[in-house]
Amino acid sequence: MNYINNLTNYKSVNQSTLAKKIFFSGVGVHNGRAVSMSIEPGDINTGIVFIRTDIKSNNVVKALIQNTFDTSLCTKIKNKDGVSISTIEHLMAALSSLSIDNAVIKINNSELPALDGSSYDYVKKLIMAGINIQYASKSYIKVIRKIKVKDGERYISISPSNNLTIDITIDYPNTIIGKSKFYYSHSRENFIAQLSEARTYTFFENIKKMRTAGLAMGGNLNNALVVDKFKVLNPDGLRFEKEFVKHKTLDCIGDFYLLGMPLIGKVNCFAPGHKLNQMFVREILKDKKNFIIENAVNNQCPGKIYDTLRKNYSSESKTYVA
Repeated sequence: MNYINNLTNYKSVNQSTLAKKIFFSGVGVHNGRAVSMSIEPGDINTGIVFIRTDIKSNNVVKALIQNTFDTSLCTKIKNKDGVSISTIEHLMAALSSLSIDNAVIKINNSELPALDGSSYDYVKKLIMAGINIQYASKSYIKVIRKIKVKDGERYISISPSNNLTIDITIDYPNTIIGKSKFYYSHSRENFIAQLSEARTYTFFENIKKMRTAGLAMGGNLNNALVVDKFKVLNPDGLRFEKEFVKHKTLDCIGDFYLLGMPLIGKVNCFAPGHKLNQMFVREILKDKKNFIIENAVNNQCPGKIYDTLRKNYSSESKTYVA
């Protein structure tokens, strides 16, 4: 990953966006349709916003938990007029992990391009575009009491902590995956090195059922891992050890960003998926006693932070380029 070698290290105190527009194209993994998409810088407090360019009005959809619907195999959002965007989780994970608070995504179809089934291409292009630090403080949602959601034997719990960690287990008995565990401490560097290249996966036996249901129409060995019991069908096999559980962790990072800001807490989960991830996010927000909103600048002596900004920022923002 030579493209990250010169990435300037900065602390996420202020909001940020990407420095310039970037482009993607491909096919949707589920609808199989050709799609073109741009990611553009967003103004302060914009958040992550999608705009359907193939629709002329009421075409803006914000990436927030209240806009999610239908959790079948991916994360989908829609606005009050029913305009939808699907399979946003890999991009959301990349934006979260690079501390990008504000971005406008313009897309000419209802599903994001599958790319290689991971966050790798998003991360690479975002870093190459550069990160633009904005003159506004960043906020975090910090959990202050234990919360747990369950769906049968599957569960996600969170307890107070000073950073985001995920202790995750998945279990597919009688397959090559089996029981797999992974502990992840969230940071830009860890996401890039440990998770960004982990690909989505499916079982060969499920493909026919998915396609009968109109799903996985654009899926192939170039954008997903396909498992046939005790064999990975992709010619090159896995990219690294624990790729399956690492991809589940990546999905968690993307879905948790539907809070609208970074999450802080110690997460423990068994067999998470998009449905459970979204239940978890809703459970956090259900009661204001579950969390506090922390302002990054206020937590680090505002006077000193702003003195530093006045000295180092000749304009409202500063660009860090890979």
